[in-house]
Amino acid sequence: MSEALVVLKDVNKHFGDLHVLKDITLEVGRGEVVILIGPSGSGKSTLCRTINRLETFESGSITIDGKALPEEGKELAALRADVGMVFQSFNLFAHKTILENVTLGPIKVRGMKKADAEKRATELLERVGVAHQAQKYPAQLSGGQQQRVAIARSLAMDPKVMLFDEPTSALDPEMITEVLDVMVELAKSGMTMIVVTHEMGFARKAANRVVFLSDGQIVEENTPEEFFTNPRSDRAKDFLGKILTH
Repeated sequence: MSEALVVLKDVNKHFGDLHVLKDITLEVGRGEVVILIGPSGSGKSTLCRTINRLETFESGSITIDGKALPEEGKELAALRADVGMVFQSFNLFAHKTILENVTLGPIKVRGMKKADAEKRATELLERVGVAHQAQKYPAQLSGGQQQRVAIARSLAMDPKVMLFDEPTSALDPEMITEVLDVMVELAKSGMTMIVVTHEMGFARKAANRVVFLSDGQIVEENTPEEFFTNPRSDRAKDFLGKILTH
C-alpha cells in the first residue's frame, strides 16, 4: 500500500435522527482509485462530500496529505483547492466560456498568470477531448462534453485527490462512455480518485479497490475482481444480485 493520502477515522454523521455515516474508517493511498458502491441511501455521496467538507461530520477525523480538515475560512479554501470535485450536475458558469470556466480557479485561487492558465487549460481540454469547444458557452455543449469540461476544470487546480459523486448519473447513455473513458485515462495516469458510481464496468476496469457501503457502514472492501466474483457479505451478494442480473 502506498502512503495514505486520505485518511478517515471513526467518522460519524447524522441528518437529524438519521445516522448516515457510522464509524467510517478508510484509507486511500496516493495514486489509488477507490470506488464507493452500495444501495441508495447507504451514505456513499455523504461520505464523498465530507472529504472536502461540503458536509460536516460530528465526530472522528479526516486528514488529507497529513493535514486535518479545517472547519472553515482560508485553510478550508486552500484544502478544497487540493481536492477536486465532480458532481452529477456540471456546475459550470453559464455566462463564461469553456476556457474561462477552466482558467477561473487557477487565476483566482492559485494566482496563476492568465497566459499560463490558458495554456494549461487548453492542454486539459485537449486531454478530455473538448479543446475545439473552448470558446463556446456551456449551454452549447452536450451533457457529456460539459461533464468532461468539469473534470478539466478540477484538474486545472492540480488537485492531490479527485472526488467524483455519481458523475454520469445525469447523462444520457451514449454520453456516459465518453465521460468514463476520460476517468479511466485519469486513473491510469496515477491520479488519486474516490468515485461514487453505479457503473460496475468502470469499477472493474479502473478501481484498485471497491468499498461497499450499506446503512452508513463499510460492509466490505476488496479488489474489484474479488468483490464482483466472490462477495463475502450477504448484503453485497444481495446488492450485486439485483444489479448484475439486468
